Order: sequence, then C-alpha cells, then structure tokens
Amino acid sequence: MPFAHVTSNVPKSNVDVPTALRALSKALSEALGKPEAYVMVQLDLDTPMIFQASDAPCAFIQIRSIGRIGPDLNPKTAASLTTMAAEALKIPADRIFLNLDDVDAANWAMAGNTIG
Repeated sequence: MPFAHVTSNVPKSNVDVPTALRALSKALSEALGKPEAYVMVQLDLDTPMIFQASDAPCAFIQIRSIGRIGPDLNPKTAASLTTMAAEALKIPADRIFLNLDDVDAANWAMAGNTIG
C-alpha cells in the first residue's frame, strides 16, 4: 500500500500532471517491489516553499509503505523517486528532500478495513 506525497513550489502550468503521476506511481511500485494496483501518488504544486534560503523550484517527497522501508532498501527508493520527481518537475535533484515511513499494517486501511 505505498503512498507518495510530492509537494513542490513548481507551477502546475509547467508540469504534465497526468504523465508525472503515472511516472511517479511506476517508479514507486518498482522501487518497493509492490504492485502498482496498490500505489497512490498525490502531487501538490504551486505550494509556497523555501529550501536552502531560496524560493527556487524545490520539492518534498514523503513515502509511506507497509514494509519495504529500511536501511538496505531506502537508498534505491530515494534515488529512484528523486530522479523521477526531478525529471517530472524539471528541478535539480539537490533541491529535493525525501523521507520514508514504515507504517504498521494495523494502522493502514483500504476499503474501510485495516490491512493488519
């Protein structure tokens, strides 16, 4: 049940949103080894943000998943999602922060039912 929330100050008019969402969904599915049928991606653009004391284009990515988060897997996931977001939003990778959260299955629900 991976979820990626991408927030950026990039103007929505500069992004092909459907293409970006599909690319991020596929990248997350592949990075975590989970079916894309369970992946959700949220893309918030035009958000006032400042990073490194600059309002130049930047992004924050929050990834949540039941499992497949940890020190051995996080480098691959971080690299994949950062690369894809940088391409989709047309911003440098060094202007992107990312964090990963492993969510207990008992704290995640789909269709009104908890997973664990």
